[in-house]
Amino acid sequence: MKFCIFTFYYPPDLSATSYRSIALVDALIEKMDKKSSLIVITTSPNRYKSYQVSSEFLTVKDNLKIYRVKLPKHSGSMLSQSLIFVIYFIQAIKICFNEKPDFLIGTSGRLMTAILTWVSSILIKKPYLIDLKDIFSESISDIFAKKNKIVGKFFNSFFSYLDKRVLTNAASVNVVSMGFPEYFNKKGIDTSKWLFYPNGVDDIFVNNKNITSKSTSSKISILYAGNIGHAQALHKIVPFAAKKLGRDYNFLIIGDGSAIVALERTIEQYDLKNIEIIKPVDRETLLEYYRKADILFLNLDKIPAFKRVLPSKLFEYAAIGKPIVAGIEGYSSEFSTKHIPLSLIHI
Repeated sequence: MKFCIFTFYYPPDLSATSYRSIALVDALIEKMDKKSSLIVITTSPNRYKSYQVSSEFLTVKDNLKIYRVKLPKHSGSMLSQSLIFVIYFIQAIKICFNEKPDFLIGTSGRLMTAILTWVSSILIKKPYLIDLKDIFSESISDIFAKKNKIVGKFFNSFFSYLDKRVLTNAASVNVVSMGFPEYFNKKGIDTSKWLFYPNGVDDIFVNNKNITSKSTSSKISILYAGNIGHAQALHKIVPFAAKKLGRDYNFLIIGDGSAIVALERTIEQYDLKNIEIIKPVDRETLLEYYRKADILFLNLDKIPAFKRVLPSKLFEYAAIGKPIVAGIEGYSSEFSTKHIPLSLIHI
């Protein structure tokens, strides 16, 4: 058989999606016989403007073939990201149609990759599986509802319709959070046969023996590593926490994203000297920062959709073996309280 995976992010891009995708690829390659093959249709690294890595359009190794659609630089805005996805969408369909795989897999944090998988399956008349990492219809409508309730309802109705078409026609659906099925059941989607394989801990963290070493500084170091977007809402909490905690605490923020300007402006407004922001780094370098940290920090904005998610960052943090302070609610809060002994959940 010939399998095809659609994933917008793939290593060396820095993204939870890219790490999950390569883990899926490695697992499939290990299980496949010599007559089978796997195609990955992804993009050139584009997650962050501050992290640029060159890549070839086509890479072939044994029975694995990776296509990387070249994308222009984007500003990080919703419109900009939508435009570059259209480029990926069109090119990915062309590649898929030429390759004519027997089975499709879409790993989707944003619904559009799932729609790409669905459309491709119709064109080549083959079954597909969706690996669902987020409820896009709910999160996008919640974000717009904060500005305009009518616009929020429109987006919810539109994307809920697409949810139903994509998910009910899939041969199988896997979710990374058990907070998802309840939402889709209420939408009239049968989830009784869905699978639950959450994010896990990658070997780079499992095999590292010195990760629990402590900081040599007399000050308490609080580290956040990941996307700096409106979903994480760091600009709403980190500057105020840093101001209240004072000079005995240092915040280190590693990452980039659409809300980084808002975070920088708030830091400047309060003239804070105990917050440092550095650009995204590879995972080997990130381990060094984890070693020096005293506390690991995670936050999600107070939006109903985020009560259902299970952030992949929790698994990575849990492997570090250091205290975790997290501003999360719902399923992720319950999961952390039950399975991560060193977590302190603040709502």
